[in-house]
Parts: sequence; C-alpha cells; structure tokens
Amino acid sequence: MAIPTHRTRSAGLAGLGATAALSLLVACGGGSGGGQDTAGKDKDNGVASINSPSARAGAASVSATGESGRPQLRLDTSKKEAARLTQIFFDCLHEHGVPGERKPGSTKLSVSADIRKYPAAYKACTSKWPLQPPEEDPAKNPHYLDDFQTYIKCLNHGGLKVKGLSDGSGWTYESTPTQTGSQIDTLDRACTLKAYS
Repeated sequence: MAIPTHRTRSAGLAGLGATAALSLLVACGGGSGGGQDTAGKDKDNGVASINSPSARAGAASVSATGESGRPQLRLDTSKKEAARLTQIFFDCLHEHGVPGERKPGSTKLSVSADIRKYPAAYKACTSKWPLQPPEEDPAKNPHYLDDFQTYIKCLNHGGLKVKGLSDGSGWTYESTPTQTGSQIDTLDRACTLKAYS
C-alpha cells in the first residue's frame, strides 16, 4: 500500500492554474486532507477549498490584498475565512462558464473541471484567488527550508511520524497515523504557526 504524500499548502496550490482539475474539499486545513472525517469521507459543512494533498490554511485574518489585488491569506487566517474567500473564487469561475453544482442544502459550490479548458474564466477570476501566506512561499521566505524542517520536527514531536521531502514541497507518512483527522489538523495548525511565525 502506498503511503500518502502531503504537500505544503504553497506547493499544493501554486500550480492551480496549470493543474488538470479543480474540486472541492470542505476545509483548508490539515495534512490529512483537512475536512475529511477519520474514515476519509468528505464532510459538507458549507465551506470549500481547493482539492490538494494539503490546503493547510493557517487561521483568522486576511490582509486587504496581495499582488495584483488578490486576497492575501495570513498564517492566522481561519479555515472558515480561507474557505469563504476560496468559495468566492469558485463562484467566479462558475459564473464564467466552469461547470459546477451545489449539493441539496449546501451553500458550497462544487467545481470540478480541467481549468485548462477554461482559460478565459481563470483569467477573469485570478484576482479573486487567495494568495497563500508569504511565510509558506519558498520564493518569498528566505528561511523557508529551515522553517519547513522546524515544522517537520514539530509534527514528529506531536506524534505524527512523517519524513520531509528534501525540497520542502511536502512530506510522507513514515507510519500509519494513530490520530484522528481532527487531531492531525490541530497539530498541523500548531506546527505551522510555530515553524513559520
């Protein structure tokens, strides 16, 4: 059985415009897939994020705008706020012709399409796509790899046995986790704030 690989949020989301598909999970947090319950099934709590091995979103606030007017997430941006901003991006894509649907009783738009087939929609909506925290961007943080190693050590110290990839783009499990998805999310958030702050 293959051991899952986790990518850091910045690495996982950086290639969105070039990646093949957009689909939604329900949370922007956690190395375990964020909004999944312990059985690995998506929960529908009305918020959305980009499907990536990790969409670790930090927590509670967003600075006004980043480059090109895009919303800038911070390490302390809440999962709910990050999901709200990401939903604005998905709603824009849908308004510009990218297929999507809402589950009955949900406010979450599910967008699943090859974004390369909708370049005009992506171009029209790029300004709404939230930028990840600069601390988690290797191009903006000169100490990124050191911070990443601190993050990996924190995860291991917290009981999640992982091995960091040498380029800092993510990690792999060294053993099957014994923690619940919620516990992993909490540890991931605490280690992110500790390592990158």
